[in-house]
Amino acid sequence: MIKSGSKVSVEQIDETTLITISPKIEQWQVVSLGIWIVVWLFCGMFVLLSFLKGVPQDQQVFYLVFMGFWAYFLFYATRSFIWNRMGVEHIRLSNNFLDYKRAFGNYGRVISYDLENIKNLGKVNYDDKTWAKIYNDAFWTIGGETLGFEYLGKKVGLGFKMDEAQVNKLLKQLSKAVQKAKITDK
Repeated sequence: MIKSGSKVSVEQIDETTLITISPKIEQWQVVSLGIWIVVWLFCGMFVLLSFLKGVPQDQQVFYLVFMGFWAYFLFYATRSFIWNRMGVEHIRLSNNFLDYKRAFGNYGRVISYDLENIKNLGKVNYDDKTWAKIYNDAFWTIGGETLGFEYLGKKVGLGFKMDEAQVNKLLKQLSKAVQKAKITDK
C-alpha cells in the first residue's frame, strides 16, 4: 500500500508547548491526485453535457444520482488535495488547556479543551489488516487520526497519519500535561 505520513514539530515557549503536525506527501502523489481531480472533473462535465442535451425520461434518475455521487467525490478529492498542500494541525498546551486547530492555510477554528476533563487519552487502535487502517493510511485521504481522548462524553481524534514513534512521543507529552493539570487543580 502506498502510504503517506506527517511531519511533527514541537516548540517550547515559556510555559506553553506548541505542536504542529503537517502532512508529508511526495510530489508524485500530489501530481497524481491533481491529475485524478482534473480527469474526474472532465468526466463529470461530459455526463452533465449529455444530460443537458436531453435524455429519455427513464434515464433522468440515473443521471441525477450519478451527478450526486460525482459531486461528492469531486468535493472529497479536492478537499484532500488542498489538505495535502496546505493543511496543518496545531496543538497548544498551556497551563490547564489544550487548544486544537485543524487549519487549511490560515482558515480553521480553535477548540479549547480543559485538561482536567480529558479522559482515556491514548492511541487510536486500528487492526493492521482492517480496511479502515489501510484506507486511512492512503495518500488520497485526509483521515487517519492516531491519537484520541474522551472529552465530556465525546470522542476527539487528532494527529493525522503519524508514525508509531511520533505517536508515542506526542502521547507522552499530552499525558504529562493532563497529569500536571489534574495535580495542580487539586
